[in-house]
Amino acid sequence: MKYFTLLVLFIFCVGCDDVAEKSADTFAYFGGEIINPADEYVLLYHQGELIDSLKLDENNRFLTKLKNHKNGLYKFYHNREHQYINLEKGDSLLLRLNTYAFDESLFFTGKGAEKNNFYVELFLLNENHERPVYQFTRLDSDAFLAKIDSLQHIKLSKQTKFLKDNPNVSQDFKDFTDKVIKYCNFRYRETYQNMFYERKKKDSTLTIADSFFDYKDEVNMNDSTMSYYIPYTRYVMQFINNSSYSECLKKSWKSDKKINTSLIYNKNKLALIDSLVSYPFLRNELLRYTAYSYYRDNTDDIVKNNEFFNLYQKAATDKESKEEITDLHNGIKSLQFGNSFSSQIYVYNDQHARVPVNQLNSKRGKTIFYFWTSKQLRHKRLITEKIKVLAEEFPNLNIIGISLDTEHKHWRKAVKDLNFPESKQYRVGNKDQVLRDYALISINKLIITDQNGNFINGFADIYDTNLKDQLK
Repeated sequence: MKYFTLLVLFIFCVGCDDVAEKSADTFAYFGGEIINPADEYVLLYHQGELIDSLKLDENNRFLTKLKNHKNGLYKFYHNREHQYINLEKGDSLLLRLNTYAFDESLFFTGKGAEKNNFYVELFLLNENHERPVYQFTRLDSDAFLAKIDSLQHIKLSKQTKFLKDNPNVSQDFKDFTDKVIKYCNFRYRETYQNMFYERKKKDSTLTIADSFFDYKDEVNMNDSTMSYYIPYTRYVMQFINNSSYSECLKKSWKSDKKINTSLIYNKNKLALIDSLVSYPFLRNELLRYTAYSYYRDNTDDIVKNNEFFNLYQKAATDKESKEEITDLHNGIKSLQFGNSFSSQIYVYNDQHARVPVNQLNSKRGKTIFYFWTSKQLRHKRLITEKIKVLAEEFPNLNIIGISLDTEHKHWRKAVKDLNFPESKQYRVGNKDQVLRDYALISINKLIITDQNGNFINGFADIYDTNLKDQLK
């Protein structure tokens, strides 16, 4: 009830007279209430740029007035969760959500609410259709198309009703929902191809009807209105992945290595992005995703990594992304077997003193470095439990926890909550350096060193099946 009282007062204040009503058409309001907040802030982005950082008040509410803003797609974050909204001049949009069911509980009121509630409905429909779509991939291609077309018909029918009930909705929003529906259907087709390749390994007689691929002619690889919409970006990436995979199959792949971790597959991806994607933001994001994907599975062959890196650098145009991948590339080089941490890599202890990482080894046995952050509570709990088991089994193991938290008081409190005296805990000074210093792609990563501080495995993982063998 308090929430709706706030809404009534809000709308009254922005529209109480003609002057206010006219001026309201030049700006927009965005606010709301977060139930069970996981953070103190709501962050609002437009086209990848932070527009506003909104702190929750004592009632877990927030509100901002956007002046001279651009109409269209915005993204808001709360902690690690995010969702999209459409904001246009004159909108007075309030949301309400419960973090325990972020998307399912999300609901809008105020001017502009109808279109945003419809988008959430579309989003949840797409999520609910994921499982049946995977089941449909066992069908032949014609039967599969019939199934996903029926799912698309459900969305189109809801869209038709929405547009009939809301005749004044902008053409831009209508076009956006058209694309949301279309590219979801296209993604299902790409998923079918993924599964088909796996099935064909067991039955070489399987085929896909030629007409199945007709939709590819409708794909716009450079849609500036969708390039900041993650589902579209993922679809284009999946399109590139499948196209590269097909190229490898055409060349009669003979290697024992999986195609999608190979250098040639990833070189194909770089070339496809370079030739097909020209819109700068999308192009550089896809190249960046490809680099992370490649390096995640390739840490040992420096010669091949150098070849990939040089090709990436030629194709990429965004300075920040190129620096990020350079840090990752150099970090992987430095963590090779037999190397040791540079004397220039530091962490901070509980006294706020800077400590060189290469001084944290122990002469009594091997050292294991693991990583955590209070932003990911479930991971923090799970990895701490697993490291505690290792501490009991290997009493001479020197355990170093490195937190990605940078706020010192908050980190010290989080360390107390660990209740893990067998470990030594530190925090990073600058999160931007974790790629260069630790090649940290996955938060599950471990680094194992010998008594002299030399790397035994710079790319171990808490879920490695042979982890205990590496610690003996």
